[in-house]
Amino acid sequence: MLNQKIERLIQENNLGNEIKSIEKVTGGLSHRMYKVETDKGIYAVKELNSGVMKREKAYSNFVFSEKVTDIAKENGISAIGALKLNNDIMVKIDDSYFMVFEWLEGKILKAEEITDKHCEIIGKTLAQIHNIDFSKIEDDERKSIETDFFDWNKYITPAEEQNKPYIQELKQNIELLYELNKNSVKAHDYAKNNLVISHTDLDRKNVMWQDDKPFIIDWEASGYINPTIELIQVAWYWSGGDIDNIDYIKFEKVINSYKQNYKGNIDKNVDILINADIYGGLAWLDYNLKRSLCIENKYDNEEIKLAENEVIQSLKEIKYNVSQFDKMIEILND
Repeated sequence: MLNQKIERLIQENNLGNEIKSIEKVTGGLSHRMYKVETDKGIYAVKELNSGVMKREKAYSNFVFSEKVTDIAKENGISAIGALKLNNDIMVKIDDSYFMVFEWLEGKILKAEEITDKHCEIIGKTLAQIHNIDFSKIEDDERKSIETDFFDWNKYITPAEEQNKPYIQELKQNIELLYELNKNSVKAHDYAKNNLVISHTDLDRKNVMWQDDKPFIIDWEASGYINPTIELIQVAWYWSGGDIDNIDYIKFEKVINSYKQNYKGNIDKNVDILINADIYGGLAWLDYNLKRSLCIENKYDNEEIKLAENEVIQSLKEIKYNVSQFDKMIEILND
Protein backbone atom coordinates (compact mmCIF):
# COMPACT_ATOMS: atom_id res chain seq x y z
CA MET A 1 0.00 0.00 0.00
CA LEU A 2 2.86 2.39 0.75
CA ASN A 3 4.35 1.87 -2.70
CA GLN A 4 0.96 2.57 -4.26
CA LYS A 5 0.69 5.82 -2.31
CA ILE A 6 4.18 6.89 -3.36
CA GLU A 7 3.36 6.05 -6.99
CA ARG A 8 0.30 8.30 -6.79
CA LEU A 9 2.36 11.02 -5.13
CA ILE A 10 4.93 10.92 -7.93
CA GLN A 11 2.45 10.77 -10.81
CA GLU A 12 -0.07 13.32 -9.52
CA ASN A 13 2.67 15.89 -8.89
CA ASN A 14 4.57 15.44 -12.16
CA LEU A 15 7.69 14.08 -10.50
CA GLY A 16 7.99 11.26 -13.00
CA ASN A 17 6.11 8.90 -15.29
CA GLU A 18 8.01 5.83 -14.18
CA ILE A 19 9.35 4.84 -10.76
CA LYS A 20 12.65 2.98 -11.04
CA SER A 21 13.10 2.20 -7.33
CA ILE A 22 11.78 2.89 -3.83
CA GLU A 23 14.30 2.38 -1.05
CA LYS A 24 13.75 2.93 2.66
CA VAL A 25 16.43 5.17 4.11
CA THR A 26 17.83 4.41 7.55
CA GLY A 27 17.49 7.12 10.18
CA GLY A 28 14.56 9.30 11.15
CA LEU A 29 13.28 8.88 14.70
CA SER A 30 9.77 10.23 14.12
CA HIS A 31 9.06 10.06 10.39
CA ARG A 32 10.04 7.61 7.66
CA MET A 33 12.18 8.54 4.69
CA TYR A 34 12.40 6.86 1.30
CA LYS A 35 14.77 7.34 -1.63
CA VAL A 36 12.60 7.36 -4.74
CA GLU A 37 14.16 7.34 -8.21
CA THR A 38 12.00 8.18 -11.20
CA ASP A 39 12.67 8.88 -14.85
CA LYS A 40 12.75 12.61 -13.95
CA GLY A 41 15.01 12.59 -10.90
CA ILE A 42 15.82 11.26 -7.44
CA TYR A 43 13.78 12.40 -4.45
CA ALA A 44 13.75 12.02 -0.69
CA VAL A 45 10.13 11.28 0.21
CA LYS A 46 9.22 11.73 3.86
CA GLU A 47 6.14 9.94 5.19
CA LEU A 48 5.04 12.00 8.19
CA ASN A 49 4.29 10.33 11.52
CA SER A 50 0.52 9.87 11.86
CA GLY A 51 0.63 10.71 15.56
CA VAL A 52 2.43 13.98 14.91
CA MET A 53 -0.02 14.96 12.17
CA LYS A 54 -2.98 14.57 14.53
CA ARG A 55 -1.71 17.49 16.59
CA GLU A 56 -3.70 20.68 16.19
CA LYS A 57 -0.78 22.86 15.05
CA ALA A 58 1.15 20.22 13.12
CA TYR A 59 0.55 21.67 9.66
CA SER A 60 1.19 25.29 10.67
CA ASN A 61 4.41 24.22 12.37
CA PHE A 62 5.66 22.61 9.16
CA VAL A 63 4.71 25.73 7.18
CA PHE A 64 6.61 27.94 9.63
CA SER A 65 9.66 25.67 9.51
CA GLU A 66 9.78 25.93 5.72
CA LYS A 67 9.69 29.73 5.98
CA VAL A 68 12.67 29.54 8.35
CA THR A 69 14.46 27.26 5.88
CA ASP A 70 13.87 29.65 2.98
CA ILE A 71 15.22 32.66 4.91
CA ALA A 72 18.25 30.66 6.06
CA LYS A 73 19.01 29.80 2.41
CA GLU A 74 18.66 33.46 1.45
CA ASN A 75 21.31 34.26 4.07
CA GLY A 76 23.92 31.80 2.84
CA ILE A 77 23.06 28.73 4.92
CA SER A 78 23.06 25.48 2.93
CA ALA A 79 19.55 24.62 4.07
CA ILE A 80 17.51 21.86 2.43
CA GLY A 81 13.79 22.60 2.19
CA ALA A 82 10.78 20.76 0.82
CA LEU A 83 9.67 21.01 -2.79
CA LYS A 84 6.50 23.07 -3.27
CA LEU A 85 3.91 20.82 -4.90
CA ASN A 86 0.76 22.61 -6.06
CA ASN A 87 1.88 25.56 -3.91
CA ASP A 88 1.95 23.41 -0.78
CA ILE A 89 4.76 21.89 1.26
CA MET A 90 3.02 18.57 1.79
CA VAL A 91 0.67 16.21 0.00
CA LYS A 92 -2.06 14.03 1.48
CA ILE A 93 -2.57 10.62 -0.13
CA ASP A 94 -5.52 8.82 1.49
CA ASP A 95 -4.69 8.96 5.23
CA SER A 96 -0.95 9.62 4.82
CA TYR A 97 0.97 12.89 4.57
CA PHE A 98 4.15 13.25 2.53
CA MET A 99 6.85 15.87 1.99
CA VAL A 100 9.26 15.66 -0.95
CA PHE A 101 12.85 16.91 -1.16
CA GLU A 102 15.50 16.86 -3.86
CA TRP A 103 17.81 13.94 -3.12
CA LEU A 104 21.13 15.11 -1.67
CA GLU A 105 24.23 12.97 -2.01
CA GLY A 106 26.08 13.50 1.23
CA LYS A 107 27.18 11.82 4.42
CA ILE A 108 25.85 11.95 7.97
CA LEU A 109 28.88 11.60 10.22
CA LYS A 110 29.20 8.98 12.91
CA ALA A 111 30.42 10.23 16.28
CA GLU A 112 33.90 8.80 15.77
CA GLU A 113 34.22 10.54 12.39
CA ILE A 114 33.78 14.05 13.79
CA THR A 115 36.97 16.09 13.81
CA ASP A 116 37.92 19.37 15.48
CA LYS A 117 37.40 21.05 12.10
CA HIS A 118 33.82 19.77 11.87
CA CYS A 119 33.16 21.24 15.32
CA GLU A 120 34.57 24.61 14.29
CA ILE A 121 32.38 24.61 11.16
CA ILE A 122 29.26 23.72 13.16
CA GLY A 123 29.99 26.42 15.76
CA LYS A 124 30.35 28.99 12.98
CA THR A 125 27.20 27.75 11.20
CA LEU A 126 25.13 28.02 14.38
CA ALA A 127 26.38 31.57 14.93
CA GLN A 128 25.48 32.48 11.34
CA ILE A 129 21.94 31.15 11.86
CA HIS A 130 21.61 33.14 15.09
CA ASN A 131 22.79 36.29 13.29
CA ILE A 132 19.99 36.09 10.68
CA ASP A 133 17.19 38.63 10.74
CA PHE A 134 13.98 36.58 10.82
CA SER A 135 11.81 39.61 11.66
CA LYS A 136 9.52 39.19 8.64
CA ILE A 137 8.20 35.91 10.06
CA GLU A 138 8.10 36.99 13.72
CA ASP A 139 5.23 35.24 15.49
CA ASP A 140 4.54 36.32 19.06
CA GLU A 141 2.39 33.28 19.72
CA ARG A 142 5.37 31.01 19.03
CA LYS A 143 7.50 32.91 21.55
CA SER A 144 5.43 31.34 24.28
CA ILE A 145 7.53 28.20 24.67
CA GLU A 146 5.42 25.64 26.48
CA THR A 147 7.07 23.61 29.19
CA ASP A 148 5.33 20.82 31.06
CA PHE A 149 5.65 19.08 34.37
CA PHE A 150 5.59 15.49 33.17
CA ASP A 151 3.79 12.83 35.18
CA TRP A 152 6.54 10.19 35.18
CA ASN A 153 4.74 7.96 37.68
CA LYS A 154 1.86 7.31 35.28
CA TYR A 155 4.15 5.26 33.04
CA ILE A 156 5.22 2.80 35.74
CA THR A 157 2.14 0.56 35.82
CA PRO A 158 1.67 0.14 32.03
CA ALA A 159 5.42 -0.38 31.61
CA GLU A 160 5.31 -3.13 34.22
CA GLU A 161 2.22 -4.71 32.65
CA GLN A 162 3.91 -4.72 29.22
CA ASN A 163 7.22 -5.90 30.70
CA LYS A 164 9.20 -3.11 29.07
CA PRO A 165 13.00 -3.50 29.08
CA TYR A 166 13.48 -0.07 30.66
CA ILE A 167 11.10 -0.46 33.62
CA GLN A 168 13.71 -0.88 36.37
CA GLU A 169 15.82 2.01 35.08
CA LEU A 170 12.75 4.22 34.93
CA LYS A 171 11.70 3.38 38.49
CA GLN A 172 15.19 3.98 39.86
CA ASN A 173 15.36 7.47 38.34
CA ILE A 174 11.85 8.79 38.99
CA GLU A 175 12.96 11.27 41.69
CA LEU A 176 15.82 12.58 39.52
CA LEU A 177 13.42 13.10 36.58
CA TYR A 178 11.03 15.13 38.73
CA GLU A 179 13.87 17.28 40.09
CA LEU A 180 15.34 17.94 36.65
CA ASN A 181 11.90 18.71 35.28
CA LYS A 182 11.34 21.34 37.98
CA ASN A 183 14.76 22.96 37.43
CA SER A 184 14.43 22.97 33.64
CA VAL A 185 11.01 24.64 33.68
CA LYS A 186 12.37 27.33 35.99
CA ALA A 187 15.36 27.83 33.68
CA HIS A 188 13.12 28.18 30.60
CA ASP A 189 11.14 30.84 32.41
CA TYR A 190 14.39 32.79 32.79
CA ALA A 191 15.53 32.09 29.20
CA LYS A 192 12.38 33.46 27.53
CA ASN A 193 13.67 37.03 27.85
CA ASN A 194 16.19 36.40 25.05
CA LEU A 195 14.94 34.34 22.14
CA VAL A 196 15.95 33.90 18.50
CA ILE A 197 14.47 31.85 15.65
CA SER A 198 16.69 28.89 14.84
CA HIS A 199 16.86 25.26 13.73
CA THR A 200 16.78 23.95 17.37
CA ASP A 201 17.81 20.39 16.44
CA LEU A 202 21.29 20.77 14.96
CA ASP A 203 22.75 17.40 15.91
CA ARG A 204 24.66 14.91 13.75
CA LYS A 205 21.63 13.30 12.10
CA ASN A 206 20.47 16.64 10.70
CA VAL A 207 23.68 17.65 8.97
CA MET A 208 24.81 16.08 5.69
CA TRP A 209 28.38 16.70 4.58
CA GLN A 210 29.95 17.00 1.16
CA ASP A 211 33.64 17.11 2.07
CA ASP A 212 33.80 19.99 4.59
CA LYS A 213 30.55 21.65 3.55
CA PRO A 214 27.53 21.08 5.82
CA PHE A 215 23.99 20.92 4.44
CA ILE A 216 21.38 21.43 7.15
CA ILE A 217 18.31 19.18 6.82
CA ASP A 218 15.12 18.53 8.84
CA TRP A 219 14.15 22.06 9.88
CA GLU A 220 10.76 20.88 11.17
CA ALA A 221 11.63 21.71 14.80
CA SER A 222 12.43 25.33 13.88
CA GLY A 223 11.21 27.89 16.36
CA TYR A 224 12.21 30.23 19.13
CA ILE A 225 15.04 29.31 21.46
CA ASN A 226 17.49 31.06 23.74
CA PRO A 227 20.74 31.20 21.72
CA THR A 228 22.94 30.17 24.65
CA ILE A 229 20.74 27.14 25.31
CA GLU A 230 21.05 26.02 21.70
CA LEU A 231 24.81 26.59 21.80
CA ILE A 232 25.08 24.27 24.81
CA GLN A 233 22.95 21.66 23.04
CA VAL A 234 24.97 21.78 19.83
CA ALA A 235 28.35 21.69 21.57
CA TRP A 236 27.12 18.73 23.63
CA TYR A 237 26.06 16.66 20.62
CA TRP A 238 29.04 17.42 18.41
CA SER A 239 31.55 16.63 21.16
CA GLY A 240 30.11 13.18 21.91
CA GLY A 241 27.96 13.98 24.94
CA ASP A 242 25.01 12.07 23.51
CA ILE A 243 27.07 8.87 23.45
CA ASP A 244 28.37 9.34 27.01
CA ASN A 245 31.86 10.14 25.78
CA ILE A 246 32.24 13.91 25.71
CA ASP A 247 35.47 15.27 24.26
CA TYR A 248 36.03 18.67 25.88
CA ILE A 249 38.50 19.75 23.22
CA LYS A 250 35.72 19.39 20.63
CA PHE A 251 33.25 21.02 23.04
CA GLU A 252 35.55 24.05 23.28
CA LYS A 253 36.02 24.12 19.49
CA VAL A 254 32.27 24.55 19.00
CA ILE A 255 32.03 27.19 21.75
CA ASN A 256 35.04 29.24 20.61
CA SER A 257 34.08 29.15 16.92
CA TYR A 258 30.59 30.31 17.84
CA LYS A 259 31.92 33.16 19.99
CA GLN A 260 34.15 34.35 17.14
CA ASN A 261 31.20 34.57 14.72
CA TYR A 262 28.15 35.45 16.83
CA LYS A 263 27.21 39.13 16.89
CA GLY A 264 25.46 38.87 20.25
CA ASN A 265 26.65 37.80 23.69
CA ILE A 266 26.55 34.50 25.53
CA ASP A 267 24.38 34.76 28.64
CA LYS A 268 26.59 34.77 31.75
CA ASN A 269 24.07 32.77 33.79
CA VAL A 270 24.94 29.47 32.13
CA ASP A 271 24.52 27.66 35.45
CA ILE A 272 20.80 28.40 35.10
CA LEU A 273 20.50 27.85 31.37
CA ILE A 274 22.25 24.48 31.43
CA ASN A 275 19.19 23.16 33.27
CA ALA A 276 16.99 24.42 30.44
CA ASP A 277 19.10 22.45 27.98
CA ILE A 278 18.05 19.17 29.57
CA TYR A 279 14.33 19.89 29.09
CA GLY A 280 14.53 18.71 25.48
CA GLY A 281 15.82 15.35 26.66
CA LEU A 282 12.98 15.08 29.17
CA ALA A 283 10.37 15.94 26.53
CA TRP A 284 11.88 13.38 24.14
CA LEU A 285 11.80 10.77 26.92
CA ASP A 286 8.14 11.54 27.65
CA TYR A 287 7.26 11.32 23.94
CA ASN A 288 8.95 7.95 23.53
CA LEU A 289 7.41 6.54 26.70
CA LYS A 290 4.02 7.36 25.18
CA ARG A 291 5.04 5.78 21.85
CA SER A 292 6.46 2.63 23.38
CA LEU A 293 3.34 2.13 25.52
CA CYS A 294 0.91 3.12 22.72
CA ILE A 295 -0.55 5.89 24.84
CA GLU A 296 -2.63 8.35 22.73
CA ASN A 297 -1.90 6.46 19.47
CA LYS A 298 -1.36 2.93 18.20
CA TYR A 299 1.98 2.04 16.59
CA ASP A 300 3.37 -0.96 14.78
CA ASN A 301 5.99 -3.22 16.35
CA GLU A 302 8.86 -1.54 14.51
CA GLU A 303 8.01 1.89 15.89
CA ILE A 304 7.36 0.49 19.39
CA LYS A 305 10.79 -1.14 19.41
CA LEU A 306 12.37 2.09 18.16
CA ALA A 307 10.65 4.02 20.96
CA GLU A 308 11.80 1.50 23.59
CA ASN A 309 15.39 1.94 22.48
CA GLU A 310 15.01 5.72 22.61
CA VAL A 311 13.69 5.52 26.19
CA ILE A 312 16.70 3.47 27.25
CA GLN A 313 19.11 5.82 25.48
CA SER A 314 17.38 8.96 26.80
CA LEU A 315 17.57 7.82 30.42
CA LYS A 316 21.25 7.02 29.99
CA GLU A 317 22.02 10.34 28.30
CA ILE A 318 20.10 12.44 30.85
CA LYS A 319 22.08 10.97 33.74
CA TYR A 320 25.38 11.41 31.93
CA ASN A 321 24.47 14.98 30.97
CA VAL A 322 23.88 15.93 34.60
CA SER A 323 27.22 14.42 35.62
CA GLN A 324 29.00 16.81 33.20
CA PHE A 325 27.28 20.05 34.23
CA ASP A 326 30.16 21.47 36.29
CA LYS A 327 32.80 21.03 33.58
CA MET A 328 30.57 22.48 30.85
CA ILE A 329 29.76 25.52 33.00
CA GLU A 330 33.48 26.07 33.60
CA ILE A 331 34.23 26.11 29.86
CA LEU A 332 31.26 28.31 28.97
CA ASN A 333 32.31 30.85 31.62
CA ASP A 334 35.94 30.95 30.42
